[in-house]
Amino acid sequence: MKCMGEVLKIASFGLAFAIPAFASTVNVDVTEEHQVIRGFGGMVHNQWQGGGGLSEADAKIAFGTGDGTIGLNTLRIPVYANSSDFNKEVQAAKYAKKYAGDDFILYATPWTSPYAGKNQHMASSNYQKYVDHLNSFNDYMKNQGVPLYAISISNEPDWCGEWACWSADEIYNFTKGYADKMRKNGAKVISTESFRYDKNLYNKVLNDANALKNWDILGAHFYASDRRTGDNFFQYSLADQKKVERWMTEHYTESQGSGNYWRTVTNTGDQANANKRDTVNAMDVAYEIHRAMVVGNFNQYTWWYIRRCYGLIMEKDFGNKLQIPQNEIGKVSKRGYVMSQFARFVRPGAVRVGATANPEKEVFASAYKSADGDSVIVVLVNRDYKNSKTVTVKVQGADVQTFHMYTTSEAKNAKDEGEVEVKNGSVTITMDAGNASNKDCIVTLVGVGTPADPVPREPFGGKVAEIPGKVEAENFDIPGTGKGNKSYSENDSEDRGETNYREGTGVDIYKKATGYVVGYNEEGEWLEYSVNVKEAGDYTMFASVATSNSTSGFSLSLDGETLVENVALSGTSFDEFTKVKANVTLPAGEHILRMTVTGSWFDIDYFNFAKGKDAADPDEATIGLHGADLRLPTEAENYSVFDVNGVLVGKFEAMTKADVQRMTKSVARQNGIYFVKSLKSGNAYRISVTK
Repeated sequence: MKCMGEVLKIASFGLAFAIPAFASTVNVDVTEEHQVIRGFGGMVHNQWQGGGGLSEADAKIAFGTGDGTIGLNTLRIPVYANSSDFNKEVQAAKYAKKYAGDDFILYATPWTSPYAGKNQHMASSNYQKYVDHLNSFNDYMKNQGVPLYAISISNEPDWCGEWACWSADEIYNFTKGYADKMRKNGAKVISTESFRYDKNLYNKVLNDANALKNWDILGAHFYASDRRTGDNFFQYSLADQKKVERWMTEHYTESQGSGNYWRTVTNTGDQANANKRDTVNAMDVAYEIHRAMVVGNFNQYTWWYIRRCYGLIMEKDFGNKLQIPQNEIGKVSKRGYVMSQFARFVRPGAVRVGATANPEKEVFASAYKSADGDSVIVVLVNRDYKNSKTVTVKVQGADVQTFHMYTTSEAKNAKDEGEVEVKNGSVTITMDAGNASNKDCIVTLVGVGTPADPVPREPFGGKVAEIPGKVEAENFDIPGTGKGNKSYSENDSEDRGETNYREGTGVDIYKKATGYVVGYNEEGEWLEYSVNVKEAGDYTMFASVATSNSTSGFSLSLDGETLVENVALSGTSFDEFTKVKANVTLPAGEHILRMTVTGSWFDIDYFNFAKGKDAADPDEATIGLHGADLRLPTEAENYSVFDVNGVLVGKFEAMTKADVQRMTKSVARQNGIYFVKSLKSGNAYRISVTK
C-alpha cells in the first residue's frame, strides 16, 4: 500500500512518468456519440488588414497539419458591399485551399450591403436585391476556383451602426422568405451571427419549422464572454432540441496582449468587454474551445484574424502599444499552438464522444473519434497554473493500444512526447508543463497502434445489385467500420425522412407514389452501392429524380474513377419524377458505385442501367412517358394506381396498353398525373389522365 505522498514510476516506450498514487479519471466512451466536428479556422479581411491577411508562408503553417503548424481547415472571409472588392480574398483562399487540401472549407460573411439605409437597417423591399448581391459573390468565388461551402446572412446584427443591424423580427422575416435563395451553387446558409450569442435573435426562427429549414448552420460569436462567464452562456437547449448545427464564427479571448503571453497581468479587453487590468492566460483559448465543443455542442470554431499580434500567427502591433520582437513575427504564437492541440488532431468528420468533462477542479477533458472510427483523440486541459495534474484515461468501445502525446505549455510548443502504452483500456499520465512556475498546459492524446477490428460493409439485403438492372437509391450498402467501409456521407445526423427505412443512418428517406426515395440531398453528400456488372461495355444510365430547382445535380464514380462528372437536374416539383440519362462505360465484375451530390435539393428514386450506348429506357419499354409506345407482357398483370401524393386510388388487372390507360382513367377520381405500379415487376409508370 502506497502512502499519499509517494509516487509510482512507470516506463513506457523509453519514457518515464512520475505518477502520483491518486489521479483523477476521465472515462471515454466511444459508443456515446455527440456532434460531428467540421473543423477549426480563422479570418482574413484584407481591406482591414491592409492586404497582409495571409501570405503563402502563413497559409502553409496555418493550414498544414505537420509539426510546427496549426492545423486549420476553415477560412472565413468578408462579402464586401462593393463588388469591385470581391477579389480581395481570392488569393488567400487559394493559398488556404492548397495546404488544407480536401478538408478545406471556405465561408463568407457580409458586414453590410449596398441596400442598407442610413440607419443600417435594410428595407424589406430590398431583400431580393440583397440576395442577388450575395449570390453574385458566390458565383464570383466559384468562378475563381474557390467555391463557398457556406454564406452568412449578416455579421453581428446586434452590434448596430458600424455595419448592418437586424432585429429579431427582421431576421425571422428575411429567413423565412429569402434565406433559401442564398443556396446558390449548393452553398449552405448561415444565420445572422450574433456578437454576444443572443438567443433572442434565434428563437423565433428555431420555433418555426418552415423558417428553420432555410438555415443550415447557426452562427454565433462569443464576445460578451470570458473565462469567468458561466456555462449557461454556451448552452442553448432549444438549438439542441432542434438539432441545429452550430458554428462559432468569430472571437478572440482578448486583443490587448500579445498572442505569445502565457500568463501575464496587463490591460485587457475585447469588443464587448471594457479594458481593465487583468490576467492574460494563453489557456483561456483552450478553455473556450473546450466549452464550445462540450458545453455548447458547436461543430466548428473560428478565431478572428489568423495573423495579428494577438492572433494565431504573430504580427507587429499596428496600434504601437506592444513591442513585438522581430524574431516572433510570422511564427505560430502560443495561442496558435494551444489551438493546434485541437485543430491538428481533431480533424473534419470526427465525432465528439462521451468523456468525463471535468474530472477535478480546473481539469477539463473532451474526446473524439476520427471520421473513419479508427482512432481516438483525447484533449486534456489543465487551467491550474500552480499544480501539475495526473490523469487516468479509460477508454471503452475501442481497442486503443497506445496513445501518442503532445503538449503545449509555457515551455513547450505542441511538443511530441512520444507514445504511452494503454493497458486493459487504461493509461495514466502526468500533464508535465516542463516549467517550474506555470504548470498549466494542454495535452492531446492521439490513439495509435492497432485500431478496433474493422467491420466490412455489406450490400443491402445481402445481395449485390446486378447491372444491367436497377439500383434503388435507398438501398445503399450497410456501412461497416474502419477505413474504406463507410457507405454514405450525410452532412447532418438528423433524419428528416418520413419512414423508419434505414433508421439510424441520418439519410433522409421518404415514401412516395413510386416507393422509397432519398431526399434532402445536399452538395457533398454521397451514397455507395455494391454492384456486379455482368458484361464490360457501354451502358446508358437512367435516373428517376424530382426537384423544384434548376441547379441540382449529381456525379457518378466507380471504385473512385469518375463515370459522369455532373448530371444536371431541373424541375418544378418534388412530386413529379422525371428521367435523366448519361452514357457510361463499365468494366465487368463487382465494384463500388458512388453517387455524389454536386447540386443540392432533389429527390432520387433509382438508377437503371441498360446495355448499350443511347439505349432505350427499360421502364419506357412498358409504359412510355409523354405518349411513347406502351409494350406489355403477353399475360395480364395486376396494377395499383397512386396519385402524386402517394395515396392509393385503385387497383386493376390489364394486359394491353389500351386496357392500362382505360382502367387508370376509370379509377382516377379527377384529372392529373397518376403512377401505375405493376405488382409483379415492381416497376411504376407515369400516366396523365384527362376526363
